[in-house]
Amino acid sequence: MSAVISKSASTSGIETNSGLSAGHTFQVSLLEQILRPMQAGQRLRVLDLGEPHGATVDFFSGHPVRLAIASALPDLVRLDKELDDADLEQCLETLLPASLAEGSQVVLAWDAFNYLTTPVLTALMSRLATLLPRGALMHALLAYGVRDVPERPGALVIDSWQTLRTLPTGNMATRQSPGYATGQLQRMMPDFRVIRSTLLQGGVQEFLIRR
Repeated sequence: MSAVISKSASTSGIETNSGLSAGHTFQVSLLEQILRPMQAGQRLRVLDLGEPHGATVDFFSGHPVRLAIASALPDLVRLDKELDDADLEQCLETLLPASLAEGSQVVLAWDAFNYLTTPVLTALMSRLATLLPRGALMHALLAYGVRDVPERPGALVIDSWQTLRTLPTGNMATRQSPGYATGQLQRMMPDFRVIRSTLLQGGVQEFLIRR
């Protein structure tokens, strides 16, 4: 693996989501499909939208990977949905500069979709559309059929080809899940297509999205 690049940027009757709460381990059947070329020795450029975590860095170590860590999720969550399109575009160019993200073949979005308003999510996908080559793949998780999610995006790490783990955070607060349906997501990212999704344990839907 080449050197890690880290950019610090500034319903009633439905249960609270447990799959994305701290301390859980769950199987992800689509992650391995995205990373399969790496198993065959093909070099991949991977963009991690989250924070740097030792377990994920260790997972990629020893493989032919250029891992770029954007540390963008906290700032994305704080973006004001009332910003106009031009201001959102400028913010996304700062959070995801071409020097960091351009040419990435795989994007790890983690649980970002649970925390972004429609304008911000649309702006994010528009920015990625300018940076990613055709055929690039994104892996994302979305709360499904649950009322609440943890208050902030989880600290998720890769333990194995098919296993993700949420790290303890000490924060038990929750917020309402946006409850995006697949059709809604598709309309927010016209330059991308959801090609597969699967429902995991704990009310988590896993998505495989292609540029």
